[in-house]
Amino acid sequence: MASSVSLPLVVWHNFSNPNITCITTSYPNVYAGQKDGHIWVYTLSEQQDIPTIKHKFLLVGHKSAIVALCVIKTETDALLKTEDVLISASEDGEIARWNASDGRCQAVNPTGFYGIPRLLKVFTQFSDRHIFCCGQANEITILNATTLEVVRVWGGHSNWVTCMDFYDPDTKRSRLLTVTIDGKLNIWDFDATKHIIYKDQTIPNRPSILNNTTSFDSAFNLIGNSSIPGMCMALTSKNVMILLMQNTVFVSQFIIPAEPQTSWAGGSFFGKDRFVIWSLNGQIFDYILHPPEVAKSESIADDDEKLCYSATLVRTYSFNDSESKQSGDAITAISCKPGEEMNQLSAITVFNHPESSGFSIVPLSFDKNEQSSVNYGIDSRFADIWTLVEKGDPKFGNITATAPVNSNHLAIGYDSGTICIVPLSLALLHLTDISKHLGKRDDVRVFEHAHHSAVTCMIVPEHHVSGQQYLLSGGQDGAIKIWNLIDGKYVASCAVHSMPVETFIEPVEQKDTRVRGCIVSIAKDNSIALISVDSMTCLFIFPGNPYPLTTIQWRTTEDYLVFGYNDESVYVWQMQTAHLDRVLYGKNARDVLEDDRWPSNHITTSITQKAGGNNAKQTATIRSIMANDNALHTKTNFAQVFTFNIRRLVHDLYTRASILNQDDSQLAQDSSIHPILKASMSSSSFDAVVPDILTFRPDKDDPLDVSGDQNMEEEEIDASKKNCKKSEDQRQKRLELVAAVVSTIASWNISEAFEQICCKSLNLSKQTSPNISFGLKGANGNLSILAPLKSEKLAWTISPSMTANRLLSIALLAKAIIFISGQESKSSDLISGYAMALPLVIGKDYCFPSLSLLSKYWQDPSARSLFSSAVTGLSKDDITALVDYWEAFLPTSSSPENSGPQMMARASIVLGIMGCDQPQTLSPRVRKSTALSLTILLSDAELDDSRHHTNSEGEQTLSTGSMARTLSSMELLSQGFQTWETYINASEVLRTLFMYATDPQPVMALVSRGAKTAIFQISVANMPLVISTLTFDTMNAKALDGRLRCLKIIGSFIRKEPILLFSHIHSVVEAVVKTLDPNIPHMRETMLQSATSILHDLVKTYPSVDFSSSAQKLAVGTLEGASVIYDLRTATRSVVLEGHVGPVSVLAFSPDAKLIATCSLVDQSVRVWYTNMSLFGMLTSSLSHGLGSNHNTQNVNSNTTIKKSTSSSTSGTQKPYKIFSFAMPDNSLNPTEIIKQVRFDWTSSKCVKLCVQDLVMSFNV
Repeated sequence: MASSVSLPLVVWHNFSNPNITCITTSYPNVYAGQKDGHIWVYTLSEQQDIPTIKHKFLLVGHKSAIVALCVIKTETDALLKTEDVLISASEDGEIARWNASDGRCQAVNPTGFYGIPRLLKVFTQFSDRHIFCCGQANEITILNATTLEVVRVWGGHSNWVTCMDFYDPDTKRSRLLTVTIDGKLNIWDFDATKHIIYKDQTIPNRPSILNNTTSFDSAFNLIGNSSIPGMCMALTSKNVMILLMQNTVFVSQFIIPAEPQTSWAGGSFFGKDRFVIWSLNGQIFDYILHPPEVAKSESIADDDEKLCYSATLVRTYSFNDSESKQSGDAITAISCKPGEEMNQLSAITVFNHPESSGFSIVPLSFDKNEQSSVNYGIDSRFADIWTLVEKGDPKFGNITATAPVNSNHLAIGYDSGTICIVPLSLALLHLTDISKHLGKRDDVRVFEHAHHSAVTCMIVPEHHVSGQQYLLSGGQDGAIKIWNLIDGKYVASCAVHSMPVETFIEPVEQKDTRVRGCIVSIAKDNSIALISVDSMTCLFIFPGNPYPLTTIQWRTTEDYLVFGYNDESVYVWQMQTAHLDRVLYGKNARDVLEDDRWPSNHITTSITQKAGGNNAKQTATIRSIMANDNALHTKTNFAQVFTFNIRRLVHDLYTRASILNQDDSQLAQDSSIHPILKASMSSSSFDAVVPDILTFRPDKDDPLDVSGDQNMEEEEIDASKKNCKKSEDQRQKRLELVAAVVSTIASWNISEAFEQICCKSLNLSKQTSPNISFGLKGANGNLSILAPLKSEKLAWTISPSMTANRLLSIALLAKAIIFISGQESKSSDLISGYAMALPLVIGKDYCFPSLSLLSKYWQDPSARSLFSSAVTGLSKDDITALVDYWEAFLPTSSSPENSGPQMMARASIVLGIMGCDQPQTLSPRVRKSTALSLTILLSDAELDDSRHHTNSEGEQTLSTGSMARTLSSMELLSQGFQTWETYINASEVLRTLFMYATDPQPVMALVSRGAKTAIFQISVANMPLVISTLTFDTMNAKALDGRLRCLKIIGSFIRKEPILLFSHIHSVVEAVVKTLDPNIPHMRETMLQSATSILHDLVKTYPSVDFSSSAQKLAVGTLEGASVIYDLRTATRSVVLEGHVGPVSVLAFSPDAKLIATCSLVDQSVRVWYTNMSLFGMLTSSLSHGLGSNHNTQNVNSNTTIKKSTSSSTSGTQKPYKIFSFAMPDNSLNPTEIIKQVRFDWTSSKCVKLCVQDLVMSFNV
């Protein structure tokens, strides 16, 4: 359940020549892993009947070379029912899962494999929920295909090992086969539910692949033939062996040796009679597989006496490299277009080159009449299919480095040595030609030719002693220069490195005076310098090292600096004398670096430069995407990603608007503190339960945003006006940034009314640059970024997640823009109109927004509105399929082992939203399952456990996931209570909410607030149920804590929702008085304080309740026209006064408590009663009961304004002392007006005044 909406926007400004390490295909996509850790996704297409590939998107996240790729099928709630998922493995053992349609990263396991992975396999015969990872290790890790958690480490192998599945015809079940690199075969059985693996012990000394063979080259893969049970292909460097299981033993059918000077790279079966194998030099061999009864091929001999399979080579495809040179090995994968015959195959072969890598797409024809040998060359270069023309800034050149500056600026370094600092809005829209758009802006800084060669890195220190702000830049020339950002002047230079400066690091140690305000610079030769920004000098220079630096440990109190390197060595330097104290290796080195008493900087070697810190705490973060240049051993910066936290951007805009609306005096008193945004800007009060919003503060003001006239002398302008102008400047810069983002993400010519109001409020540019595209942020911060598109409208056809993220961002920003324009009432209609017009304009390829993603933002009304409109746009069959898909993941339909708590919560929320907004879409069976699932989420066991546990520091902490699940179930149960009520135990749900609402623990504050809101929401739907549950528990709960809990809830109703309680005051008073019963041990003492507080609030709030402190009596009027007087000393009813024919609106004791005045606005009468029933009254009451009420008499006094009540109305009760009638011009007062504008005032013991609005009536008694 997310609170932030992350929108990555990418600006492509260069081309990166790929260095591909592995590829795999799933038509029409081709996935290519890169040596730098990126994964390019291409799509197959045809141009003039010539097959080619196009760039689709780039996956960014891995930190080292990609070594294995695998595509699996998974179920989805989309219309296609299933979708591809890409699993990737990098050299450092990290495994990642990506959505193949849009590249969104779904899960990451940094330690998925101990060793270097080589193969990722999924065996659907056992379970499509498990991934087998093999590589350079004598273990195989089995991972959960959804979460990538390691569920089993499969050991027991003597060497590096790989595996495959096969169907054993003897045992008639699927089994696993492993082969070690030295050729040892073993058969295993796998229990997918218990994750248990059994080794087949029937043949203890199972032979190797080749019997009686002394020389054996390394086996690296096993590939099964799904069409022929028990057949597999064993791939070694020099041989391809076809094996078949016969009598529980795998027997070699034939061997195909590799040609000299090359090795086998891969192979695959296609049906029962065809297989294709390929080598590292780009040769592809297409074979026909013959069953045993067919005569054997003369070309392949077999010495086995048994009948064996054989193969005939149909065609050889050889790469002709006479025209161009290649670097390294050819990488090949076979693509098969689904729905066609299996012989319609294509081989995609990639050839790496230091300057211009290329590829070939070779159709594999199975026509035996064609020539047996085919030569092919490189079809195209990757640079040729790149849609953008590579060009740098016409004045400054190509971008080589970037760094964030404050909250709204970006520093850009160029290969010409120039540095330019510009606002984010300018950088986003015009990054590739920014020199044309600088003009005479006050918020731009340009340092032309700051370095003699390219700028390699920059940093703006966060910690500095002086009040100035500086930028440090490092160049290809090895120089480090310091620039003043405020006045835009050069300050100092340090020539401390002989090689290019690679990176800057700000020390985490900021306590020691020698280190505070310093920056560490690291050069290409791994030499290190410590530069003081405040003194503008270099304090220390440490020599280079052959291995990259990984850690800096600051032991400043011990006068040591510790450097850890990639070869696991540690260098300890003494700071005072600046000499090397010692060098440590092995265990001693690890012990020193693992000592957590000292602050440490960990240096990552990732080629993806992260900038801007934590995205959750900033409006925008900037990230450079770089690739390794293999020829020059340098890095190429080819894209810039701007990730905007849309919710923070919108909230920041609202907050700055609220600052401007404050009085000047308030601004003058405290201009440094920004007010927290009000609890909810929307109709959904659940916005406020998101921690990110509750603790929201706007970004710090960017000093570069202040206009030039801010430098006026202070005497020329008073402080308040200066602050007002400063706030207005900051707001205008924020609006400029919002305008840039909206211009980029919105599609134009969709909805005229929507676009008109946006353009009127902001200076929007409707021209979109072709080098700007969109992205998705996934697990672990990994990114998926779209390649440049011919039209930005094509982004609506990529995937449901891409559509949902973009549409939600537009809706949130548009809502803020419409609010600024003063037409907030129209925002819902305008946004809905835009969303509903999109499918009509985009066409049949439009991807409707993902309901799963929108459900993550259940607390946002914009997301809820888009969710409902998306469901409305679906057909009845699609809705049925959608409901069926999510129903399978409900807690009542599945187990945590199968679905996981996140998917079960998501399913409950998706169906819960549909049940709240469109209950007709759910059948009664699904409604019942959803209602019960929501109650399961409400009573989250993880939340209950975490409430009673503390962390290592003794603080109570709550699981974010469990809190989000509980809050979502509260909202959905309360909003759709009328839908769910018949399927749940409503009273028990309310009792759970009562418990959460009154939890005093600080960590439960958000949950408590959400529970109270849910209780009020349910009260609107069924107040009698809430009151009956409250009053019953107040009077009958076994534990006194339960009664106290109910009193607190009653108190919340009185203070916050008095109108809801108006019709049930008598029941509440009755229950509260019962808690003061002196006959129940210890109850009165425990409840007295809380009950007294509640009674005080009742008397203070409602005119129909009054209390006499002298007589210790409490009176309450009822809707039936009676008034009940309670004796609080005995907690019993004292007198029941019946006489009014309408509800008692107001009552009051006389000063001496002997009389009580009651009034009903319905029968327009005031009645005065004695509060104590006399002996005569009791006798009269008894006689009236005995004689019956058949004799109705009416006694009229000479005074026409005073009447004796009829015997029928006083039967069994005390008669009023006096009755007064009055006339009202309008007696239709609503409960709110009665509470606030009706009261009795006793001016003396014989005179009472009735005040009704502006009317005052006096009655003498």
